[in-house]
Formats: sequence, C-alpha cells, structure tokens
Amino acid sequence: MQRFKALRYYADLAKRKIRQMDRIKRQVIVISAGCLICGLIFGNLFGGMIQRRKSEKQLKQEVAEVRKEEQEKTKELEKELEKIHRKYSKEEKELPWNLTLVNSSHSMKKGYVPELTEVAEGYSVDSRIAEPLTKMLKAAEADGMRIIICSAYRSIEKQEQVFNTSVQERLNAGMNYWQAYSDTALSVALPGTSEHGLGLALDLISNQYTELDEKQAETKEAKWLEENCYKYGFILRYPPEKTAETGIIYEPWHYRYVGEDDAKKIMESGMTLEEYLEESY
Repeated sequence: MQRFKALRYYADLAKRKIRQMDRIKRQVIVISAGCLICGLIFGNLFGGMIQRRKSEKQLKQEVAEVRKEEQEKTKELEKELEKIHRKYSKEEKELPWNLTLVNSSHSMKKGYVPELTEVAEGYSVDSRIAEPLTKMLKAAEADGMRIIICSAYRSIEKQEQVFNTSVQERLNAGMNYWQAYSDTALSVALPGTSEHGLGLALDLISNQYTELDEKQAETKEAKWLEENCYKYGFILRYPPEKTAETGIIYEPWHYRYVGEDDAKKIMESGMTLEEYLEESY
C-alpha cells in the first residue's frame, strides 16, 4: 500500500513537472513570437526610414543635376546671345579698311572702287598695300623664291566674267546648270562678294607650278608664303578645312592684306578672318 502511494506521488510530481515545462515552452514561444513580430515591425520602420533617406538623398542629387544642367544651358544660351549681339554690333560698327569683310554674306559697297597702284604688268592692288606687298615679294626673291602674281584687283565686270566662264567650263564637263553654279561658287566668289574687288587680295603662285589646285601648297613658294606672309600684313585667306567658315574651298594661292598686327594674330591662332572678327570685334 505504501509502495502504491509512493508511485502515485511520483506520478503526480511528474505530471506537474510536465505541465510546468509546457507552460515554460508556451511562454518561450509567445515571447519568441513577440520578439519576431517586434523585429519585423521595427525592421520595417527602420528600413522604411533608411529607404526614405535614400530616396530623399537621391531626389536631392537629381535636383542638383537638373539645376547644374540648367545652369550649363543658360551659359550656352548667353554665349549664343553674345555672339548674336556681337554680330549685329559689328554690322553697325564700321571696321577698319584693312579688315573689311567681303564674302557670300557680306557684299561690297555698291560702286566701290579703290585707289589702285600697279604692282606687276597688268595687275594692280589698293595703293595702301602696294608697299608691303613689294617688300614681301622682294624678301621671297632674296630667299630664292620665284613667286608670280596671277590675279589681283578685279572689277565687278571682270569678276562676273570669271564666274560665268567657270560655270561654262563645268557645263561643258557634263554638269547641269545647278551643279555647275554651286560647284563654281565654292571656288569663285559671286560678283560683288569677292575680296579681289577690294584690291586687298592676290593670287600668288610658284613659277615652277602654275596650276590653281591643292598641289600648289606643295611648292617651296607656297610654303614660304604661309610661313612669312604675316610679317608683311598678309594672311592665307582660305586655309584647309575651313570651308564652313569662309564658304570657299582651300586655296593655297589666295592671300589677303589685313595689317601686320592682325595678320600675326590670325596666322598664329589658325582662325579665319570671319572667326577673328567675330571674336575680336
């Protein structure tokens, strides 16, 4: 009997221990679940805060980039407006005679005829450039160069004749009239838009090679002229790869008087007369 009571006592004790362990397990599960839920809640909140901060930072960065882009565009627009202002200011402001611009966009003054001086048989220039031209040709001769003047001052009538002859040559070669006219305009200025009409431009070639083409640039005379012309106030008027600026193809024989100071700046900078005037006046 006592043995039975003892067994019952230990059985009850075991049940109580089991129930106690079950309560502890449930408490652990509840606490764990609570911690997990809290972790998820706080994790989402904290993650959301981080995400918001990232979004705010990204937004600020994007705004800064947009503002920077707008500032750059504004600067570009201001530069373009300044160019336009300079362009119209130049049209209102009369340039010095030696920097007179004549091209397809700037015609000569109607009826303009310079005072001329003959510098070679059949060739005359504006009297104001006769002396520097003579000095340049004598210096070239002293260095062993043999330079020929093949064109100088041309009247409007003479320029018209040269232009029409060039068009006809292209028509004879098989071009239609529009092709012949457009191709001629790249190498021969329209009457009234030629620097030859100012008396400030000359075509200078080697007596060893008299063709007016790019091979002229390979002669020693052409190389001498390009290297030394600025010393006497002349520039190579239509340099290579500048057709977009001048409207005329590369002409290694065409030289224009602009004065010593301006010639030095133009030749050293590699600019055309158009670019130089736009930047400096």
